[in-house]
Amino acid sequence: MALHERADVDIERRRILIRRLKGGAWGERPLFQSAEGLLRPHLQRSEGNPSDPLFPGIDGPLRKRQIQSLFSRYRERAHLSRRYTCHSLRHSIATHLLDAGVSLEFVQDHLGHQSIRSTSIYARITDHRRAAVFQELETSPWIVQPTSVPPPQEL
Repeated sequence: MALHERADVDIERRRILIRRLKGGAWGERPLFQSAEGLLRPHLQRSEGNPSDPLFPGIDGPLRKRQIQSLFSRYRERAHLSRRYTCHSLRHSIATHLLDAGVSLEFVQDHLGHQSIRSTSIYARITDHRRAAVFQELETSPWIVQPTSVPPPQEL
């Protein structure tokens, strides 16, 4: 993800500009109310120009390596396994979105993938999602349901 400036967040309209790297499309996205609730005090606490970094780091904007370092530090403090990484958060978000029933195309757009093939690695069907789909199918008028079959009659 590209670096964000303070001006990329529009609290009043509850929108954020997402800047993508690797050829991904930039675009405005809605801001969840919970994210707005966290960003509003951050922006008020850290006054600056619209072109200033949204999240300042060492010698400029917070960079990918600094985020990874902070993540590792907090992971260690929480006594979590080293297998948890920043990228595993991305994977978890994609999996949770799919479990919630959103389409693979939505996840593709959310992650900024150009190819659906890149997104399809997240499309593993979990037991939770499988059970939900079967429950939906069970009540669907489009699925033929077995009827109780009377016992065979003796001749």
